[in-house]
Amino acid sequence: MTQPLARTPGLAEVTADDHATVLNLPRIEEQQVPYAFEGTAFEIWARIDGTRTEAQIVTELAEAYEVVPDEIAPEVRAFVARLAELGLVAE
Repeated sequence: MTQPLARTPGLAEVTADDHATVLNLPRIEEQQVPYAFEGTAFEIWARIDGTRTEAQIVTELAEAYEVVPDEIAPEVRAFVARLAELGLVAE
């Protein structure tokens, strides 16, 4: 994906140093539950800021965890796709 990843407008979020809890207010009628992101999920979520592309996030995480980008790219892609399904990220 070459477009920067952005969070869906209208989310409610509480963030600490190492975790975030997110509620999709526009979908509240669908009985959405809060989503808690910790560990690498939080690291990905924190980087979805409307300025970074998926490839940039993969590169940053690979450097932070000292792994080859190709090793983590599929997991990042799958997580971003799941966030999009949940309506948390606009792809």
